Amino acid sequence: MPNWRTNAEYSSIALAIVIAILLVVTLVGGSSSRACSSCHSMQPYADALSSSKHSGVACYDCHLTAGVWSWPSFKTTEMARMYPGEITGRGLTGPVARLGRARCLACHENVLDGPLTAHGLRIDHATCATTDSCDDCHSASAHGSVSRWPRQPVMADCTACHSASGAPTECSTCHDERSKTVRVAKGPWQITHGPEWEKTHGMGDLRSCGVCHPKDYCARCHGIALPHPLDFPKTHGRLAQEQPASCDACHDRALLCDPCHGIPMPHPATFRADHSTIATSRGDERCMKCHYESDCRACHEAHTHPGSTDGTLKETLPKPGGRS
Repeated sequence: MPNWRTNAEYSSIALAIVIAILLVVTLVGGSSSRACSSCHSMQPYADALSSSKHSGVACYDCHLTAGVWSWPSFKTTEMARMYPGEITGRGLTGPVARLGRARCLACHENVLDGPLTAHGLRIDHATCATTDSCDDCHSASAHGSVSRWPRQPVMADCTACHSASGAPTECSTCHDERSKTVRVAKGPWQITHGPEWEKTHGMGDLRSCGVCHPKDYCARCHGIALPHPLDFPKTHGRLAQEQPASCDACHDRALLCDPCHGIPMPHPATFRADHSTIATSRGDERCMKCHYESDCRACHEAHTHPGSTDGTLKETLPKPGGRS
């Protein structure tokens, strides 16, 4: 039987075979840790991994978040984004995927057996570590400081949960060995308790202040309760009128008060004369945040001007601050 294949057809077949071989090599050989570490963009991550306790762990053991079920999608990402990015010089792009806790527990299942103590911290993972990823605290465990999402335990997160659930908040509950002086010298505490603490302490999470400091500790300087009570948005108006310096010490009124109220706060001296051009109606919701409708009636339905002394004003004029 004569062979009718042309040279072009043979070339196409050869090209298809080459592509198939490359595809197999990519899908199989590209799944090895050696292939990942050979990528120029991955070099910093490979170097950091080699000096960590996870140096003998294969990349896919951690990064296939759902095990073998993640393999197709991960390979698609490699071939569509990672390899082209490396070849064209774009490097790694896009957000890093968080690791699923199942991959960590495959090796570290003992962490759920009971409280563990390490590096001066004590934690019961079965109670406290309930999210779908261990990255909230351990994202730098394998690749150290070069990780694109480095995280470490933050005390404010722990104390907020302990306070809300009624769990103990004494230092010894979670801390072991290290003194309070040592603890506040690291992490976020070195900012809020550092030499410039009077200027920087407000950068911390106020929910955690009460764990160590008595309730009146902040009030000695600020003159008001801190952290603010839950009903503070409804009650702060009168206080803002009486102690404006207390508010200004922490807040920029133009950035906080005006955007929330929708109008200049506190009202300027000319506001009473100009407010009719600002309020859209008696029920303007911006006004009703602080005032009652009776505040409007006191002036507008008494048919008299504020400050009248002819005895016809039947309701008391609203005091500055309205509801507050």
